[in-house]
Amino acid sequence: MANTCWKLLCTVLGILEAALYTVTVFGWPALVFMFVEEGFYGDRCYFGSITNSSDCLATSNCTQEAAEDARVQKCTEQEELLNLVYTVTIIGLVSFPVLGYIYDHCGTVCVRILCICLCAGGFFLMALAERGSEWLLFPGALFHLLGGLQLAITDVQVSTLFPKAQATLTCLVSGAIGVSTFAPSLLKVAYQAGVSYKACMFTFTSIILLLSSVNTITLPPRQDDDGNNIDIACCLKIRKIYNSSIELSTLCKENGTNVDYKINKADSNEIVLDNKENVFQNYGQCFGSAAYTADDAITRPQLESELDVDNNTCSQNEDDVNPKEPCVDGCTHVVPDAENSESAEEDKGSDTSIPQGSLLILKRPAFLMLMLWFLCQQTLIVTYLGSFYSIINYYGNNIKSTVSTYTDVYSWLQVGSLFWALLTGLMLDKLIANTNNDDKEQCFMVPFALTVLAAIVVSIACIIPIIEMQFVAILCHSLMKTGSYAVHLAFITAAFPKGHIGKAYGIQVSVANILTFVQLPIFSWYKYSLESDPLWLGVLFLGICLTASCLPFYLLWRRCRSTRNKSYSL
Repeated sequence: MANTCWKLLCTVLGILEAALYTVTVFGWPALVFMFVEEGFYGDRCYFGSITNSSDCLATSNCTQEAAEDARVQKCTEQEELLNLVYTVTIIGLVSFPVLGYIYDHCGTVCVRILCICLCAGGFFLMALAERGSEWLLFPGALFHLLGGLQLAITDVQVSTLFPKAQATLTCLVSGAIGVSTFAPSLLKVAYQAGVSYKACMFTFTSIILLLSSVNTITLPPRQDDDGNNIDIACCLKIRKIYNSSIELSTLCKENGTNVDYKINKADSNEIVLDNKENVFQNYGQCFGSAAYTADDAITRPQLESELDVDNNTCSQNEDDVNPKEPCVDGCTHVVPDAENSESAEEDKGSDTSIPQGSLLILKRPAFLMLMLWFLCQQTLIVTYLGSFYSIINYYGNNIKSTVSTYTDVYSWLQVGSLFWALLTGLMLDKLIANTNNDDKEQCFMVPFALTVLAAIVVSIACIIPIIEMQFVAILCHSLMKTGSYAVHLAFITAAFPKGHIGKAYGIQVSVANILTFVQLPIFSWYKYSLESDPLWLGVLFLGICLTASCLPFYLLWRRCRSTRNKSYSL
């Protein structure tokens, strides 16, 4: 009972961390409201004593909009600079694979300590920003987003506490990431209630430090499919490489070149090099340049017949696998001939130390098709979000009360979409439970198809010129966004080796965020060429949906081929 309560506590802390502060930067409009109220980049505006619209037009960079009983003043240059902060932050996600590499090679604790410093430190820099030091927003927002997103990826490890509900917990963490965009709205409410800007920001920074530190202690270690602790393996590997380098450098300095090589056949995985006078390994020339005595003439031919000299790889003896790594100094190495080809192929896909393993994953058709699907879904999600205000204005005849109503509905549905992530996870767990490990990828065919179907409904709703259809579009957009991110993360954790999750997810997120800037020319085309008419925008969305449907059709084709092969084998 106590063990179950502890697991539940760890799971709640992981999901709470993902829901509270992982990607709060994506709730940028609420943060912009506080920045404007604090006067950030206010020196770029020249409002003066504006009393009517003609005075505002006399200035070069301000406009006014009627808002019931008052006038709202807007500064174009101020808005552009604050939007620039957000743009630079999104571009900075290109460096996200670096954190994924550290996660795969140095373990959970190491990457979480680094990410806590980035996440909390970034928000601390944003808290220190004031008029005259607005440049702190640039590194602050970037560090906070990088650290928070990687912390959310480590939170997926809570799924190992309940093996029968791994997909459900993974989808819940992914859905909680989207909920964190609601946190800036809470800060905005506190700010409007009279709490100072610095008090809000410093308090939130303290919450980040406290919760992330506790979660680092309670978070379970990362495990592979066999239950082995990947984090311990990373630490032992780093220590082993360090000790080997120290011992090698010491031996090379102290010993000469007269070597007598003998093989201890008691262990087929180890090569014992015995020198009557000195013991060392010559990494520069191996057999080619090492001098040997007459006594060595007997042992050396025997050794050369049992060893494979490879100029590109060096062999390491590990507990479970014998990976091959590129040698740093470009020297020759000795590799046992008796290596099993099947185990060697498995090593390439499972050992985090081999670049070849990562390249094999990048070349997998499933990885490439997943990236194509994710790019299409991400482009549609971001483009619809950027065009949402204009679409509502066009179909709602620019009535502010109507626009406000639809905006509120959109905000609340983002929070409620967490339940869709839960349903998606339960569906995946049920599908995975009825298959073996080789058929896991095919279990995601239905969830991928549902996300594409939701995107098609959003596209059709944009085409139909009825304002009420936007309720349907908002609902399906929320389901599509939550479902896409949840299924994407769950697929990566289920279909790829656990030791490469950080790099695989980091590469896909980076590429997707780079290419989402295609929304800028799309939005310009929609605003100016189409004059805000969503008809052809919806047609473009349908084309993107058809491209995204390649992934579920690819998984369907693989299932049919697998079924046909099994029938032939019988």
